[in-house]
Amino acid sequence: MRGRPARASWWMPLAASLLLLGAADGTFETPPDPLPLSWCLERARTTNPSLDIARSAAEAASTRVYPAGALPDPRFRYELSNIPTGDWDLDSTPLSGQQLGLNQHLPFPGLLGRRRDAAESAAEASKEELGDESRQVEAAVERAWVELGFAQRALDVTRENVGLLRQLAKIAEAKYRVGEGLQQDVIRAQVALTELLDEELRRESAIRSAEAGLANLLDLRFENSLPRTTSPHEPAPLPNMAALLDDLEKTSPRLRALAQRVDEAEHRKRVAELEGYPDFDLGVGYRIRQKARGDPVNGDDFVGASVTIRLPIDRHKWSEHVAEQGALLRRSQAEYRMFRSALRDRLRSSYAELERADREIELLEGGLVPQARQSLDSSRSGYSVDKVDFLSLIDSQVRLLNAQLRLERAIADRRSAFAAVEATVGASLR
Repeated sequence: MRGRPARASWWMPLAASLLLLGAADGTFETPPDPLPLSWCLERARTTNPSLDIARSAAEAASTRVYPAGALPDPRFRYELSNIPTGDWDLDSTPLSGQQLGLNQHLPFPGLLGRRRDAAESAAEASKEELGDESRQVEAAVERAWVELGFAQRALDVTRENVGLLRQLAKIAEAKYRVGEGLQQDVIRAQVALTELLDEELRRESAIRSAEAGLANLLDLRFENSLPRTTSPHEPAPLPNMAALLDDLEKTSPRLRALAQRVDEAEHRKRVAELEGYPDFDLGVGYRIRQKARGDPVNGDDFVGASVTIRLPIDRHKWSEHVAEQGALLRRSQAEYRMFRSALRDRLRSSYAELERADREIELLEGGLVPQARQSLDSSRSGYSVDKVDFLSLIDSQVRLLNAQLRLERAIADRRSAFAAVEATVGASLR
């Protein structure tokens, strides 16, 4: 008995390590029940792969700023000069010696500053792109969370109507058994019930699909179904469309990023212009000498200095570099204008969807759903006393089902549209 724990203990450190690893990367974290949007957003901020990519790109861009404005490294030089091949000796002639040198390349004044400015603009653009990606991921997570909530509630509505239809079918069968109903009513009830059961299967499949979409955004692995979401109802009032359009260039991180890309292109064009001017190499040298026969300075060491100037005489080559950067600058400016126009169109489209969903919710909650429920209750009462035929009863039940599903869909659409508007303008509006 004393040996059994020793044999079994080998796997315990391994299991603990695996559990710690899973806890570290969050893949085994259990979602709360019910599932709130806040938990999903918080997890996405730390685990979403596309955010990690954008975050790493911004970090990499920030590390390029200092090197872009720094001087090139100096170069140390060592050489043996004027060594006679006859005896390979340093003291045979006054010309022989060991040469130590140090060279520093100096770009044309202002060039390093422009390179640093270009790198800073690129780093700011990457930071803004990270902010935009964060907004896009949050909107995608909210839409996926809303779709999961809609699929769950649509299944609830379908199952509720399955229960209602079973009751209607039993009523039709009971009336048929006592000779007060028609066989075709029983058949109609069975057909309608079968169709609704088929719809229930599709709703269950939609839940699996919505769970997979949300789990992918959250980088979440799960074996069982995700919990039910909290209520997706969003009571926030609609924002002012004109104000959103007016402030779009200030609030949109994507537009700010593109503006920084334009600045970067302007700096790079100026860099290309400055690179077409001469630059310099400064050097100092120290020659260590041995005393040799006939040496007029009696073996003294020598010092020296040098200046090397690059002569950019091929002006066509440098003008082509400037022309290239000018074309890239115009492209950046055109991309900014194009995306600004596309963003304004996207905002109008998302806002129109938000308005539509808002009006549809008001119409359904205040009219269609209560009216459909009253119509069904009235039809059931009328059918029980043979004042309403079974086909009308089934129609009333179908209208209620469709009205309930439309309401759930409109609630989901309103929240998704709100998320799309916020992702477009780059600001929280709720």
